[in-house]
Amino acid sequence: MIRRRFVLWAKLLLLLKVGRMAEATVVMAGISGGTCRAGLLVVALGVASLSPAQADVTIGIAGPMGGSFADIGRDIKAGVEIAVAAANARGGINGEKIRTVAVDDKCEAETGTAVANQLIGKGVKAVIGHACTAAALPAARVYAQAGVLFLSTGATNPRLTDEKVGAGVFRMAIRSDREARAIADYLSKRFKGKRVAFVHDGSVYGQGLVEQAAKLFADASGSVAMTEGFTPGEKSQNNLIGKIQDAAVSAVVVGALQADAAVIATEMKARGLNAALIGDEALALAEFKALAGDAAEGAVFFLPFIDKSQPEAVNLILSLEERQLMPTDTIFSAHAATEAAIAALAKGGDLPGEATFLHKSGANTVLGKVTFDDKGDWREGTYAPQAWHGDSFAPLR
Repeated sequence: MIRRRFVLWAKLLLLLKVGRMAEATVVMAGISGGTCRAGLLVVALGVASLSPAQADVTIGIAGPMGGSFADIGRDIKAGVEIAVAAANARGGINGEKIRTVAVDDKCEAETGTAVANQLIGKGVKAVIGHACTAAALPAARVYAQAGVLFLSTGATNPRLTDEKVGAGVFRMAIRSDREARAIADYLSKRFKGKRVAFVHDGSVYGQGLVEQAAKLFADASGSVAMTEGFTPGEKSQNNLIGKIQDAAVSAVVVGALQADAAVIATEMKARGLNAALIGDEALALAEFKALAGDAAEGAVFFLPFIDKSQPEAVNLILSLEERQLMPTDTIFSAHAATEAAIAALAKGGDLPGEATFLHKSGANTVLGKVTFDDKGDWREGTYAPQAWHGDSFAPLR
């Protein structure tokens, strides 16, 4: 008799869990002998509620949420959250709701490691972000060890994917060696037969970008007048500007953050140097324009080309209008990275499966179909030159 009741209880709980109430009522009658069925139902429903609920899928968002790069962190977060909201409206990932958790990596190596471990502790299945190489490199190792899919939206140093710390490391940013190639090609077209200076702040990103661009320019018979490092964070770069002036160059390629680049730009203008200023994406930040003022006029920099004309972009642009946000490249990249991660999580089953899916199939995103090479780099990504004119910048024709 006891065994029969146990079997009936098990059957009852299963029926309640799947919502088959009519059949559950019949089983209840068998357990209770037709008496006190209402009370039995309350008890059964209470026991059934103790069963594990369907788990959410958590996606981490990592980036600089404060300081000079706060606008980048804000845009990463917005791109991810809009993509997640759209996916949840379609049923989430295999019926499971997606939720997000955001952390501030401060664009620093130690903080990158710390917040990566923090996200692992929160049970994330994928992480989108880490715009700065300094934070992305150590964070990638943490995610690889934990078996978590990682798509960087801004780390451009080739080491991120060249070092192959794990199968699940991808990026929607474009490798800096491709940026170096774009800079060298631009110099070869616009400054053929003219002397060019290459200066950098000694950082992994700035030095790597500038030295690679200088090599490619030299390989194309370009005239490299000087390659020089400088100490970042100084209020004046008088010594460096003196060397640039003595070198009699037509262009200066700078690999540095926006504040240092602004110091160089203003001091070049103050000395009456007419050399063109050419730099990385730090020159695209509003802080550079605010610090450099009129000296920013005509400054050239290279940004990833983001095609916002795709039909898939319409809904994102409407969502951004509702949030009163500009449709920045960072938002589009973060949105596309999130769509790729969601597709991989839905199809992969585990990290090796997710990585295989992205390598073989790619994903349909707001930027159209995105695919990844064997290293995990975005195949379709290219750089395009931009220049400041007044209070805004535009692509160079």
